[in-house]
Amino acid sequence: MAANAVLSRTQEERTEAAKGRLRDAALALFGEQGYEATALAAISLKAGFSRTLAQYHYPDKADIAVEILEDRLLRDNHLELLACPDDAAPELAWDCLIRHLEAVAAYYGNLHGANEHNVIVRGEMALHAAALMGADAALTAKVHERTVDLIARIERLFEIARKGGLIAADSDPHALAILHVHSIWGLALALFASPKATKSIAAAFQQIRVLVDALRISPKS
Repeated sequence: MAANAVLSRTQEERTEAAKGRLRDAALALFGEQGYEATALAAISLKAGFSRTLAQYHYPDKADIAVEILEDRLLRDNHLELLACPDDAAPELAWDCLIRHLEAVAAYYGNLHGANEHNVIVRGEMALHAAALMGADAALTAKVHERTVDLIARIERLFEIARKGGLIAADSDPHALAILHVHSIWGLALALFASPKATKSIAAAFQQIRVLVDALRISPKS
């Protein structure tokens, strides 16, 4: 029994290692040449596997892409920074909102460069761009699902701030959340498409912070 368990764990480890190599290879190729131009055969070759072995783990490149995109959206949306109890003070909710914006802006600031992290971010953004363009239905559905979730989390923070009198009572938290999320992702996609615009897009991220801060009501003296 113990020997079988060890054997099973070893096989699981080998499987995950192989899938990890395929995901890494896919990310690099997606970032270099785009999602649509990348074939599963090229991914398997870069990973050092035969196409047959690659298809055993991932029948199609879309299967790799959806798994990568799911991991990225859960990891790099920094959802843990948006965790805030419903009865939180408005200042705490606002702090969550700002820290999240700063973390996401810093993450996308690493989009262009030569290190491994830069390659990963570019590959993930290539998938995000493909999803928004409707290149693959599964990718599009995944981005839509996570976008709705992120907007709901941001909306909740704006609502806490509104109820606590931190922003105007007639503010629309849902509309603010939509504007906030799509402004961030719009800038990230613009940076992906325009590597030389790093400084101006970084300034635009700073402007989002300025606009968010401008929503706050100044305390009465």
